[in-house]
Amino acid sequence: MKTLKFTLIALIVASTLISAANADDFRERPKKVAQLTFANAVKNPGIVAAIFDQVDPKFLNRIEQLYVVEVTYNGILYKILGSRQSWLKLFRPDPVPLPYIRYQMKSEL
Repeated sequence: MKTLKFTLIALIVASTLISAANADDFRERPKKVAQLTFANAVKNPGIVAAIFDQVDPKFLNRIEQLYVVEVTYNGILYKILGSRQSWLKLFRPDPVPLPYIRYQMKSEL
């Protein structure tokens, strides 16, 4: 009887560990890594779509000269190197002038 209880407890613990291991959204790291410049990455529309899906533009709040962004596309991890200005142009293609600039322009006329 003791052996049966011990076996049942071991079975419950093992099944709990297996279900917990499968539930943590573990994903394998891509096996292939490619490094691209920003200019080459923008030429591929699939990579651009992956950038918009996977990258939060808040990384531009840190002032640096160059940024490296990691994007997974078709099972390949792309490390894209670009300047701050190029990333700003991608995320804000049509900058809106600030209200005080418009006011100054009207007052000069």
